[in-house]
Amino acid sequence: MARARTSAPTSGPTPVAAAAEPVAGGMREQILLQAARLFGEQGYAPTTLRQIAQAAGIQAGSVYYHFDGKDEIAACVLDAGMSAVGDAVRVRLQALPTGATARQRLSAAVEGHLWGMLHHGAFTAAHIRIYRYVSDAARERHRPIRSAYTRLWDELLQQAAAAGLLRRDIPVPMVRQFLVGALNWPVDWYDARRGGFEQLAVQITALVLDGMTLRAPAAATPRRPAAHRAEL
Repeated sequence: MARARTSAPTSGPTPVAAAAEPVAGGMREQILLQAARLFGEQGYAPTTLRQIAQAAGIQAGSVYYHFDGKDEIAACVLDAGMSAVGDAVRVRLQALPTGATARQRLSAAVEGHLWGMLHHGAFTAAHIRIYRYVSDAARERHRPIRSAYTRLWDELLQQAAAAGLLRRDIPVPMVRQFLVGALNWPVDWYDARRGGFEQLAVQITALVLDGMTLRAPAAATPRRPAAHRAEL
């Protein structure tokens, strides 16, 4: 999988992921940022502590002042990517007025997920690429944050199902897996030069809530010829 675009074009709008790349506040944050970029570019196994340290501008041994090793770095990168997306979704849900409909809540969650994915591109792209390949210990360490986000979407979708917004023949967990999976991939292909974030959010939300096919008009009931009606 290619990593998210993180270089700004020479002209035109700046890609969202580049505009909001996290700013490192200290060496620990710098190590995580560089690890996320390398994980996103190379994958988990090929990325070494030496490469991470070199990218962060320190000696390889100095990494151990901040982390126990690559497993802990990977778990923290996973946490950062998931937290960024979860926080963006929660902020938008909390901003809705009291009594917001299930459709409004789903729409806000879709926009929040996209925002988090695209505005923290290094971490979210790394999350997508390495989650299945990190150690069991790293996944276990990350599990609480991942599980909390899964519960958030399950609750939203269960509310939508109860409101009659979702099809009844597809279980909510399958809807969630399909939907969140689809929402993850714009971090790989989105380019703001082809349209701003607001346009993307509107288009993706329309696909999620209204589908991609045109609804054919209901066929009119054929009328019998007048002669036949007279015979009856």
